[in-house]
Amino acid sequence: MLCAISGAAPVRAVVTRRGIVYERSLIEKVIEERGECPVTKEPLRVDDLIEIKPQAWVNPRPEAMMSVPGMLRAFHDEWDALMLETHSLRKELQMTRQELSHALYQHDAACRVIARLMKERDEARDALANAKGSAKRSAEDDAEPAPKKVKSGVPADIMEKMDACLKELSSARKKREISSTLAASGDFDGYTATVTSAVHKTTSGGINAVAIKKGDDYIIASASNDHTVSVFDKSSSQRVQQLVGHSKKVLDVKFVGDNVLSCGADKLVKLWGADGSELATFRDHTDDVTSVSVHPSNSYFVSTSTDKTWGFHDIGSGSCVTLVNDDSDSAIACGSFHPDGVILGTCTKDAAVKLWDAKEGRKLLQLDGHTSPVEGLSFSENGYYLATAAKDGVKVWDLRKSKIVHEIQGAAHGVAFDHSGSYIAKAGSNAEVYQVKGKWEKLAELKVAKTVKAVAFGEDARSIVVGSADHNLRVFA
Repeated sequence: MLCAISGAAPVRAVVTRRGIVYERSLIEKVIEERGECPVTKEPLRVDDLIEIKPQAWVNPRPEAMMSVPGMLRAFHDEWDALMLETHSLRKELQMTRQELSHALYQHDAACRVIARLMKERDEARDALANAKGSAKRSAEDDAEPAPKKVKSGVPADIMEKMDACLKELSSARKKREISSTLAASGDFDGYTATVTSAVHKTTSGGINAVAIKKGDDYIIASASNDHTVSVFDKSSSQRVQQLVGHSKKVLDVKFVGDNVLSCGADKLVKLWGADGSELATFRDHTDDVTSVSVHPSNSYFVSTSTDKTWGFHDIGSGSCVTLVNDDSDSAIACGSFHPDGVILGTCTKDAAVKLWDAKEGRKLLQLDGHTSPVEGLSFSENGYYLATAAKDGVKVWDLRKSKIVHEIQGAAHGVAFDHSGSYIAKAGSNAEVYQVKGKWEKLAELKVAKTVKAVAFGEDARSIVVGSADHNLRVFA
């Protein structure tokens, strides 16, 4: 059999089985003349020839690569080249790492400088605001000293408004049903700090009070020893306002509709607008103002003071309607309106709990049971129970029987019922939540870094706001 070979060579040829190469033209001429293969003598036609295209021509290896020593030398040269390239790459990598480390160090240093400058700027702004506020108050005091009021009882028109509010609230309370979305007792054990924000200065000494805006529990106000009130938006986890105007620590804060009410150790009560502006300043006490409590109508509020008085104020007129002296001559530590708005509860430094007729300024009842100064109190929404907090623990009073129905052991700085009256929270070394009535079972203990000084329930007890001595505001949910 013959195969025709065609390739890069200009002469086309065929190869026999015996390795004999013939020119194609010669083979074709023999086949045409004889009709047979010139080698095997078998019949063959030109059409039976097959052309084969060989692979591209490969240059032979150099003569030096033909021997083992030559190959070893070539491998050695390639190894040296590879090692040189690897060394160069490692050197470049080390230089790149050094440049990156230097850049990161510069970035970190720049961030620290920026943070320090921002802190100094904020402190300078606070100092300037406090200086302006102090100068303004000094000028007003020098111009016209405010005499201490000795009035007792509120005017008849205010009494009528308070009675009308009482009737409206009482009728609504009888029809009120517990919300279907109220947190179950088993939910609290799974509450964790979903929000932790340093809304006040780290050197402030902590948060003294917290308040949740009615109808919008995303908005939270906190009062601190750094002389400011912070308004915090839970939805964005950002402080949206910082109210600067007190010259000493702020002891309590409450919402009045969209406005904010605050009081402090500078003997002042301040009313702030929704935009953060100062709307009014009340100067009716001669010592620390320890608490403020807003009437359900949002038209009036009561302030308590260590000057042994509590004052009833008209928000609309920006004036103190009456100033009542405590007959026991004891500093008042806190106070709160009963849900009906006609009874006021106060706690004193001599461990007494007192109930007053808010309209007439007359003491109705004194509850004795604590052995240490009472620091906080809270009425249940139905008005039947009053909880008081002191270093000797929390005591829950049944106001219908004027006796203690339950005690929670452990020092407490504050206490709060939820709106439904189903749960109670204690502010102590941690925040503790208890079931009301029944076995008064402890449902959860929400742990924080330092002592809890204030606690409040969100809507349907689905969240709990905690203010502590580490200046952080926490929301557990």
